[in-house]
Amino acid sequence: MDFSKHEQMQKHIHIVSAIERGASFGGDFWQVGAEQKRTVFHFIQLEFDSFHEKIILKSTSLSQVEQGYPIFIRLEREQFQVIGNKLICSIPKEVRALAMRPTDRYVFPFDLDMSISIQRFARSIKEMTPGLEVRLIDVSESGIGIMISGSNKDFLRPCDHFWIKEIGHKTLDRDIFGTVLYVTPKKQDERVGLSLSVPLNWNVFSRLKNKCRIILSA
Repeated sequence: MDFSKHEQMQKHIHIVSAIERGASFGGDFWQVGAEQKRTVFHFIQLEFDSFHEKIILKSTSLSQVEQGYPIFIRLEREQFQVIGNKLICSIPKEVRALAMRPTDRYVFPFDLDMSISIQRFARSIKEMTPGLEVRLIDVSESGIGIMISGSNKDFLRPCDHFWIKEIGHKTLDRDIFGTVLYVTPKKQDERVGLSLSVPLNWNVFSRLKNKCRIILSA
């Protein structure tokens, strides 16, 4: 991920707000234990214990967590506790997060078949880059969230450039140029954030918004 696009947060209320905004999409944390093997854990729910000033991350399985080694999101060994399928930790004093979007984000229903046709710029002179049809997750005026299957996980990397030719199986009047903002592993798949060089055409944006059921601020 390109950390130059992240903003530093130190105020408690901003840190809590940023974590709450991202919690609905789940996330990852990882640990390198005694065998120097990197193990990734996926959390599926996040809760706040406001009385004790703690964050509770729920995962499907935490049996491989080693209490004597650090967890990254970085937590030293005395800063977290594992109880069943919950990992409990203090609210961090400082984080880096993507800047808030100036407009709302519209999330598509999970069972809706929405996709985009995307073409990546070649990373070298010799490389051939065929297009790829990928699932559309959410959309804002100048950004798109997509999901890429594990078999195509190397298709997009942070800072790659691309252009979009079709959205929702409809050819655009003109291709949209953009940059990959982040890539986040999600079990077998990868969630990818795309930053568009120009806002979506208003008619296209309105059509997409009408198919959404959830609206997230920023």
